[in-house]
Amino acid sequence: MSNALSSPASSNSWLPRGRLWWLIGLGGVTWALLIGLFGGQAALQAIVGADVRWLALAVLVHYSSFAVRGWRWQQLLGMMGHRLGYRYTTGLLLAGWFVSALLPARAGDLMRIGVLRLDSPQHRPVPVAASLGSIVLERALDILAIVGLGLGFGWVVLRAQAPGWLVASYAAAAGLLALLAVGVVLAPPVLGWLRRWSQHRFWQTLLNFGEQLAASLRVLVQQPRRGVLVALASLYIWLCDALVVWLVLRSLGAALPLDMAAFVALTVDVLAAAPLTPGGIGQIDAAYVALFALWPTTTFNVGAAVLLIRLITYWSFLAFSGVITLLTGFGEVMQRVHPATVAHDANPAAPAVSPEQSA
Repeated sequence: MSNALSSPASSNSWLPRGRLWWLIGLGGVTWALLIGLFGGQAALQAIVGADVRWLALAVLVHYSSFAVRGWRWQQLLGMMGHRLGYRYTTGLLLAGWFVSALLPARAGDLMRIGVLRLDSPQHRPVPVAASLGSIVLERALDILAIVGLGLGFGWVVLRAQAPGWLVASYAAAAGLLALLAVGVVLAPPVLGWLRRWSQHRFWQTLLNFGEQLAASLRVLVQQPRRGVLVALASLYIWLCDALVVWLVLRSLGAALPLDMAAFVALTVDVLAAAPLTPGGIGQIDAAYVALFALWPTTTFNVGAAVLLIRLITYWSFLAFSGVITLLTGFGEVMQRVHPATVAHDANPAAPAVSPEQSA
């Protein structure tokens, strides 16, 4: 594999231009609706009149969270015995975010798994079970941080007055986390019991993959000091979302308390955990509008606030991560990731796919 951090991609043929234009069109419709529903000219004037200093600080805070995300993923992989450089893991994480922003169903996560499975000057091939386990741990830490912080800020803000749909959203997220924890605890005896069902090679290989994945998910408990550090990093990552909302509102002259801004931001994160559209376009915007509506006495233009938040957290970062993907060479690497590359680690009997074959 070419050095993904030293030479830019020589071609941008990997970029799905049709999808990109479709997203821009969908975003344009969303922007038009937000501006039209919230006063038209008033919304535009609010955006133009926003304090650039607060917005610049919001951009810095948001981008810093991804610097920490890269460090966290590097640590998770290191805890599993795979030592990768910070620049490489952060660049690959940003490339994965870019892919997920363009394609549905967290396609960027599959891309990350496939790239790590390829041989590289930066690292030896990382087994699918380990890379998948690191991403599952990312999600588990994210849910834990979002639900914990959201419930804490929500209790301060709403007490017992939270609407039913809001309580159900948090309950569903907490339920998913509980199921994951139960699965990790029960995996060894259940897999041992299943192993006695059949001695067929494929069945045993599948169970071996399950055992490797379960072992990857237990590293936080086995290495508590590093586990605490990545948990604290997760809290910082999601507190950044809260700070971005608060800073954007400050730029519009609104004095919404930090706990309220944090509750709004974290609840949107819960509602967007399963994006229905790439990047949650429209879905996340609607969630912000609905949550800001819980405070009918707001003194800021809601449409302007949502547009500025999304401009920072999605649209500017879409451009930034796209440039990083191009400059680091991950665009070309993405073309070489073949589904068989990911599947091979789960089934060693299948023929290996070399970088030349998968190009």
